[in-house]
Amino acid sequence: MTAEVNTTEGATTRRLDAPWHPLSNSGRGYLSVYFSERLARWPIREITRPGDNKSDPNIETGTYGLFSTCEPGMRNRIVHDGASTIFFLTTRKRGAGRVLSGYYDIGWFTEGTQGAINRDYALAASSMHFIVPIPTAHLPGPLAEICSAPFRTMRPLDSTTTSALREVCDNQPDRTGNYLDEVTRIERFAHSRSGYAYPSWGREEGFTWNNAPEYYQTDAELSKVPNSSKNKKWRCSECSHVIKSGALLKRCPLCKEMATLAPAEATA
Repeated sequence: MTAEVNTTEGATTRRLDAPWHPLSNSGRGYLSVYFSERLARWPIREITRPGDNKSDPNIETGTYGLFSTCEPGMRNRIVHDGASTIFFLTTRKRGAGRVLSGYYDIGWFTEGTQGAINRDYALAASSMHFIVPIPTAHLPGPLAEICSAPFRTMRPLDSTTTSALREVCDNQPDRTGNYLDEVTRIERFAHSRSGYAYPSWGREEGFTWNNAPEYYQTDAELSKVPNSSKNKKWRCSECSHVIKSGALLKRCPLCKEMATLAPAEATA
């Protein structure tokens, strides 16, 4: 399925086969905001977020949206518009402002567990480059204003801004290995506390490419499913149990079936 080649900077490039499709590159990109782990030395995703353990950006597989249901609108637009560079922003300390932590250069896409009907496209990077985080206010020229301007989760970028931000990142040493080490360390910490690396998922281990085939779209009869639940409760159509999660999960944490969760109606 994959062929991986290490670059001189320490990042990884690769080629993917079916069911992955090459993504066209329009030269444009996106800013993407994620929750960072408060217990980590590097700004990885918030693995220990209570009731809503995060899997993206999934640096260990170089994917986005393969294991999670985060930002389906952005993933859908990336596939259709070819805006192939995702720059990651996060806040490490409350009130300190956002930082730029790195980027993915998206090379491939495939339908995820919930299918195209739910705009669920999984994205895979052809390369990635994570750095010592740079406060957005310290970025050069107009990039500081663009990246520091208030927006909630994502923001599209034109080709000029995309190229300039990539140059900023590429001029910094690659620290992807440090991020990967922190993902492993925090997963082990979470497991030591609860018996699970991702308690809200009922998942004992982290993510690898061996897990990917389980998350590809296989059911042509999928229906539309909301990506959020007002009461954070979800009912599984397979085992009928109601679980609580801050976001829609692709797999039921109890019966482990895929694409079976839907918002559970509130009861008196």
